Amino acid sequence: MMNKKTAVWRLSLVLAIVLLLAGCQWTTSPVASSEVDSSTDEEVLQDQINSTVFPKDKVIDVKITIDEADFQDMLDNASAEEYKEASVNYNGMQYDHVGLRTKGNLSLRSVVNSDSDRYSFKISFDEYINQTLNGISKINLNNNYSDASYMREFLTYELAASVGLPTPGFSYVNVYVNDELWGFYLAIEQIGDSYLQRHFDNSYGALYKAEMTGVGSDLTWLGKDPDSYTGLVMKSKSSNDDILIDMLDELNNGTDYEKVLDVDNVLKYVALNVVASNMDSYLGSNKQNYYLYENNGIFSVLPWDYNMAFGGLGSSSILIDEPTQGALAERPLIAKLLEVDEYKERYHAILTEMLEGYMQQDTFNNRVAQLQELISEHVKQDPRPFYSYEEYEQSLPTLMSYVQTSSDNIQQQLDGTIPSAGDGSGSGGGMGGGGRGGMAPGGAGGMMPGGAGKVAPDGAGGMAPGGGNVAPDGAGEMVPGGAGNVAPDGTGVIAPGAADGSTPATSPNGASSEGTNRNGDADPSNAEDNSSNDQPKVSLSSAAANTEPAQNPEDPASQTPTQNQVPSDGDQPVQNQAPANDQQTQPQAPGQNGQGELPDVPQGQMGNGGFGGGEFGGQMQGGRGMGRPGEWSNGASQEQGSTREALYAGVAILLLLLSCLFVSLYKRKRL
Repeated sequence: MMNKKTAVWRLSLVLAIVLLLAGCQWTTSPVASSEVDSSTDEEVLQDQINSTVFPKDKVIDVKITIDEADFQDMLDNASAEEYKEASVNYNGMQYDHVGLRTKGNLSLRSVVNSDSDRYSFKISFDEYINQTLNGISKINLNNNYSDASYMREFLTYELAASVGLPTPGFSYVNVYVNDELWGFYLAIEQIGDSYLQRHFDNSYGALYKAEMTGVGSDLTWLGKDPDSYTGLVMKSKSSNDDILIDMLDELNNGTDYEKVLDVDNVLKYVALNVVASNMDSYLGSNKQNYYLYENNGIFSVLPWDYNMAFGGLGSSSILIDEPTQGALAERPLIAKLLEVDEYKERYHAILTEMLEGYMQQDTFNNRVAQLQELISEHVKQDPRPFYSYEEYEQSLPTLMSYVQTSSDNIQQQLDGTIPSAGDGSGSGGGMGGGGRGGMAPGGAGGMMPGGAGKVAPDGAGGMAPGGGNVAPDGAGEMVPGGAGNVAPDGTGVIAPGAADGSTPATSPNGASSEGTNRNGDADPSNAEDNSSNDQPKVSLSSAAANTEPAQNPEDPASQTPTQNQVPSDGDQPVQNQAPANDQQTQPQAPGQNGQGELPDVPQGQMGNGGFGGGEFGGQMQGGRGMGRPGEWSNGASQEQGSTREALYAGVAILLLLLSCLFVSLYKRKRL
């Protein structure tokens, strides 16, 4: 009797164990399956983004509906960059309770002080409620301020994508405001969770933005204190600062670069800016317009802001092995890697790949022709352009000619027929060698509206509309209406409309301010450099009277921080300037289009980790954050697996209890 009972108990126990093990085994297969499903879902999402949000083969409509008074207030107080609530129909997809504001930096101030109202805008889908556009929370509408061709940024991002660099989504759009065609714009995805997830399969790493107003964006070694690197602004909610310091330490003081850097990514980034002649980047004296993203301890460089490419800010004769404004040694990300023969060989191979691929002359010219066919009618219908349609048409052959000259120069360096490096002092100053300086339809000096007037002998300074002289060294920038001379050292910027030489008014606290989103959380995007709206407005197509030089303590363009200098807090202008051979070169007037600004990433309602409840998706490893609906991440599959495992374990326990009940009933029956 006892043996039989014992056998029943043992049988029941074995059955329960088998079921438990089977349950655990069953959970393994669904998790793997969910990972496959997740990968498939990401591909589907990418296809949706490519076809409906950022198509490359058509121009889509972005229709904004906003209270007339709110919109007028936004235009009247554009420098405040304050969100107004609106509704947005994005290529047929309707979203209500969306945030809309002006955006920009130098370009914003230029438009504010002109007779134009063609501002760049930022759409924040999650500003008021938790919603995204196919996972994307923010999109920039760029006004192509300094680009008569409307193509520089578009072409450069396509070049970047052709060699596998992580690029944001981008496409041409017609922007309507309250059923009125407002202008022909370029839409650019703001770097956020969706972008990081698509390119890195995660969004929890540390993210930094390089900014010209601080020090350390050249990635030189300033010591182990993270606070010393004011030019590297953290954009993820949090970071283990040791990761950044470890990378900088190894880069400057070690040799095992692959331990901290995605070397191939870095070489592609350098090659991109060389081929695109873009000195408004890490290569240039401003050392800005790039992101650093840390993925499991390895840093990658994320390309950003290319409206000044292909002649906007850079010569067509850059030394490929010394492609810096200023000493090569001051850019360790380039100098250290190119000291390694293997890396230099790989870098040259990437340059060759670009020249023989996307930049092959017939291929490039055909692409320009395709885009011309795509956008010309929209350019013609643009109700508030910065350039005439004739200037647009004239800019295209100039663009192709510039690219041909630049590509030939690079190829000769690769072939060894001309030098690819000099004495270590870099490739020289910025706005194009020998007065080339850009792609002005009528000559040198950049693609300026009405580009008349005299350019500095080296062509480094951009011309203000209507003319005027640039400083002798050409390093300064003339802004719209600034018909007078730039400061003698060429590093200052004449304040638009400041005919008396006075410094434009600053923000109420004397510095760029940090705003808040609708949840009251800090909004790093509002730390952008804003200037007052109170200055007299000037025409973009006419010149003002001569002005005296004036440095704006608010304006990063007028500051030249060095490693021994703390950036101005806005109360006093910076006194110490960088050496003359590495002056802070500014883009020609009317300035850059503001794409290279502080990204707008307000804290969201679900902000348990990362920006805006998932905009930057959690913290370092171990802190993914809650994220947003529509963000594709491994968290969903992990949660799904955990639920199934609990379910199967519960079933097994239930069967065990039933077995016990069976034994009890059997025992009673036997008694």
